[in-house]
Amino acid sequence: MIVRLQGVNRVRAKGRVYYYHRKTGTRLPDDPRSPEFLDMLARLEALRAADNDPKAGTLGALIAAYRSSPEYARLADRTRHDYDLVFNYLKPLDRMPMVQLDTAAVIGIRDKAFAQKKRRFANYVLQVLGVILGWGRLHKLAPVSNPAHGIPKIPRPRDLPRANRPWNDAETDAVLEAAQGGLRVAISLAVYAGMRGGDIVRVTWAAYDGSVLEWKQGKTGGDVWLPCLPELKIILDTAPRTATTIATQQNGRPMTEWGLRRAFRTLTQRLMREGKVSPGLTLHGRRHTLGDKLMELGGDLEMVRAVLGQRSMSASMHYSAGASRKRAATAAVHLLANARRTVLQNSTDEPAKPRHRH
Repeated sequence: MIVRLQGVNRVRAKGRVYYYHRKTGTRLPDDPRSPEFLDMLARLEALRAADNDPKAGTLGALIAAYRSSPEYARLADRTRHDYDLVFNYLKPLDRMPMVQLDTAAVIGIRDKAFAQKKRRFANYVLQVLGVILGWGRLHKLAPVSNPAHGIPKIPRPRDLPRANRPWNDAETDAVLEAAQGGLRVAISLAVYAGMRGGDIVRVTWAAYDGSVLEWKQGKTGGDVWLPCLPELKIILDTAPRTATTIATQQNGRPMTEWGLRRAFRTLTQRLMREGKVSPGLTLHGRRHTLGDKLMELGGDLEMVRAVLGQRSMSASMHYSAGASRKRAATAAVHLLANARRTVLQNSTDEPAKPRHRH
């Protein structure tokens, strides 16, 4: 029988089998069932773990302390997941002493992340560093002056199309008409309720009472209470209830976020080939569509916050910018048009001047 142990390499040479500790390369006793083998393996693993523990006064120690804090525990699941992606990226810097983490070092971390993983991730690394350094300052684990404070984010290129652009009415109709079954139900939650992808696959039938949807957002932890638009109510009322979740796969089982995004991408790529939608269509773009539409119709930021479940007013501000410009431009054109009509009216009302013959 072949014995397989975690952290152990098994090597066969000249008809014999040898065992080595994978991380240190130390040879282990020949019998993997013996107490000597297990004792030596445990000691080597303990030494490796101790060697990997972040030392006090390092960035790794700060991250470890923050991960054990109530502030980290209170983060929404999605936010903790996103923070962990940054912490894993920063793992090679665990041994960096905090005294070396100055403004120049933070800029270097941001720029390296930009080169490796592009602008959005680099800016998120900067944001998370700012959060944990601010937390560390309060707990005397970081410099009194936050070295991430005041460092600008990498700007968005001017020629880069808007991320998660809004959908137009024709695209919305084309997507909903082409989608079938559980995918159509899932997309309708994005279209008419502005749900994020993670919330779409998690929301259950218990959140729907026949007229209102009420759910807790995975990203922010905020509660959303939303009366259903008539179009959404019809779709939900006629959808089969084969699982506890509203969104399901073709086999009736709960849909995954990865499965939803893959199915949506396949659908929109087909519609692009048919010329029914333009490039850049995303599920999250429907949140932008909903926010933009509310502002264009004269809604206020409080309405956007309520419908999209945003906690801060600043999160809703970007929806007002485009609508405000459109209203201002429309008002300006009306003024110019009225002035032009006034000039034309006056010229029409003036009596014709007699011509002089020479």
